[in-house]
Amino acid sequence: MTSTYFAKWKSFIRAFAAVMVMIFMISAVNPTAVQAEETTTYTHDVEGWFQVCEKVGKDLVDYGFSYGNRNMSTLSASIKKGRKSNCASYVSWCLQEFGILNKGETFYTKRGRIIKKFKSWHGKVKIIRMNKRADKAKLKPGDIVGWGDMIHTNIYAGKNANGEKLWYDGGSAAADTGRVRWYESPHKKRTYKYLNKHRIAVVIRIKGL
Repeated sequence: MTSTYFAKWKSFIRAFAAVMVMIFMISAVNPTAVQAEETTTYTHDVEGWFQVCEKVGKDLVDYGFSYGNRNMSTLSASIKKGRKSNCASYVSWCLQEFGILNKGETFYTKRGRIIKKFKSWHGKVKIIRMNKRADKAKLKPGDIVGWGDMIHTNIYAGKNANGEKLWYDGGSAAADTGRVRWYESPHKKRTYKYLNKHRIAVVIRIKGL
């Protein structure tokens, strides 16, 4: 009787230990999933918006994202599977993080048209139609820009000391030039001078910035 009791007790201890080891291994293998779900409160101003742009961009670098079109609707889902982004995904994830879009809502611009399937940003943004080259356009820091002569979306980040326009950009220009285009600088304000000759078709301006 006693030996049977101890045998059952030892079996229970082994099973419990196995479960604890499994839990530890799961949390150790995919710690990014926990971090991706953390929420941060940002001030609703340009500084808070730029903080979001840099946070999301740095996540693309830190978690080894590459540029590509097969991506998920949220940053956390993409961290768990695929780890790909493009210009529109980057901007959409920034808007989700800032609370302008709901989680899972994405959009892109195609030669001035805004392609979306949601209404959640109604009253939160102002849509401004424009038909000007970037070097001539009057923009406000934080404006989201849709281009008229190419399929691209990025975020205007003000000007540098030389008066050159700066951008947060999750497009291919923010990645390296290898066979797999790993992200290098989506979290940094850069000039991307090639944009100056291109035409801006639409501006999405977050209200209250």
